[in-house]
Amino acid sequence: MSTVYPQVRLKPQREEPLLNGHLWVFSGALQQVPREVEPGGLVEVRSASGQFLGRGYYHPHTDIAIRLLTRREEPIDAALLRRRIRRAQELRRVFDPALTNIYRLIHSEGDGLPGLIVDRYAEVLVAQVHTLGMERLLPLLVEPLLEETGARGLLLRNDSQARRREGLALEEPRLLAGEVPPEVEGRENGVRYLIDPWRGQKTGFFLDQRDKRAALAKYVRAMVAEIAPEGVARVLNCFSYTGGFSLVAALSDQRVRVTSVDSSQPAMEAARRHFAFNGLDADQHTFVVADVFAYLEEARAQGARFDIVVLDPPAFARSQGARSQALRAYRRLNMLGMSVLRPAGILLSCSCSGAIGLDDLSGTLSLAARALDREVQVLEVLTHSCDHPVRLAMPETLYLKAIFCRLL
Repeated sequence: MSTVYPQVRLKPQREEPLLNGHLWVFSGALQQVPREVEPGGLVEVRSASGQFLGRGYYHPHTDIAIRLLTRREEPIDAALLRRRIRRAQELRRVFDPALTNIYRLIHSEGDGLPGLIVDRYAEVLVAQVHTLGMERLLPLLVEPLLEETGARGLLLRNDSQARRREGLALEEPRLLAGEVPPEVEGRENGVRYLIDPWRGQKTGFFLDQRDKRAALAKYVRAMVAEIAPEGVARVLNCFSYTGGFSLVAALSDQRVRVTSVDSSQPAMEAARRHFAFNGLDADQHTFVVADVFAYLEEARAQGARFDIVVLDPPAFARSQGARSQALRAYRRLNMLGMSVLRPAGILLSCSCSGAIGLDDLSGTLSLAARALDREVQVLEVLTHSCDHPVRLAMPETLYLKAIFCRLL
């Protein structure tokens, strides 16, 4: 017997985004919702004329009222969730486990499971649930996640601020299945990391910068070739956290000296451990606990110059309302970063703010360079890594932008 889902109809002429592949239905597009639909409950979406559009879960108190889980007339059950997990796992076979065994396994809408994030760290999984509808489906996800991946443990990290938008409480990390140790050894492109899945930022590591870290290595090697044999290449990594970019830069050549700056003392201690864990002498590099803006102001005043500067800040705009303020912050940050970069030096500027587009970041770089009377050559533009897929019909889910450029 097939499952019957409460039907929700759209207002006239509001179905086009869904027909084009979008997965969100905004509250303003809905006609009256049946009373029997509970918050987080499953519904069937139809156009005003009755055309079937998809099935998903409903929230009455958010702008995104419905998130589709399928655009087919199929049940939303454990079998469907397993198929999505299996499809996601197949995509991640692009990684050679001998070199990379940490990656994002489930990327929300990008993998057809909106509201769910699952990251893999070697033999364990760490999940985050951001929506009420997905939280109600969580019991159906545990078994297929473990069986399809062969993982030995699943940890739930429901401590993301995104949950508040759905009226969900922030929770302490809790084990859903198996075992998850306090520290996991992982590999990314052959670089070794010590990851804290229980307390680390996000789920323990910034996996979305993998290909940007790999790209940085080639610019560092080119800079060393230009400077050697007389001197060393100086790299500044701002908002360095546990030293992902710093470590890749230092491993690129022994004639590199890296300065890592972050406001977190524990992050700096973890960065030093990463250097030692990869056979590097941390004492040959500099680790600074400071506010990045204050550090850059002082470095500029002292006439400091670096060959490569990495700017990878946290999100300055978590909503459209914060956009104007965020643009000012990005402009100031990039001006400061450029001011300590030597002529023909390389700048990597990143933004993980969803409200800030690639054109916004490019414009910020242009304005900052103009204010300093410098010219920008864009060398490379990168977005998400392949384990963070983005649906073509949902460009607003593309949050990460990174621009490598040379300052003349």
